[in-house]
Amino acid sequence: MISAKDSPYFPKSTKIVAWPADRSGQQKEDTVTGRIAQNVAAAKTDDELRSLLLKGKDKTVIVNYGASWCLHCHELFPEFYRLAHQHPEHTYVVAQVDSMKDALQGIRYTPTFAVYRKGRKVDQFFGPSPQQLHDRVWLHSDDPDCGTA
Repeated sequence: MISAKDSPYFPKSTKIVAWPADRSGQQKEDTVTGRIAQNVAAAKTDDELRSLLLKGKDKTVIVNYGASWCLHCHELFPEFYRLAHQHPEHTYVVAQVDSMKDALQGIRYTPTFAVYRKGRKVDQFFGPSPQQLHDRVWLHSDDPDCGTA
């Protein structure tokens, strides 16, 4: 199971332990740089974030802006990851603000979450509340039983 110590804000090698474990109970490793799971990616530079937003133009993209020194960012990462599995119709990006400049316009606090549709920011919120994160992802879900799309 993924925990706060697995947060992409911590420096680590390009091998990332993916969740959930396979049938044998062993966790799989995803060796693709910056990939955490099928619909979750990490962006460490402005160019990487721009590229991920362009690739996700046909989906709702939820960006988690955080920093290596932000305790709340580490604590919320497991919930962000869990929501990626519960709502696979979205693309999820973890943006490390320590090494970004251009993408930080309007970002004053960490963690800050932004929702993009068709490349345009349609929602933004901040704070360490797992319930608020869950509610906003639910609100932007494409599932007709989950709110407005």
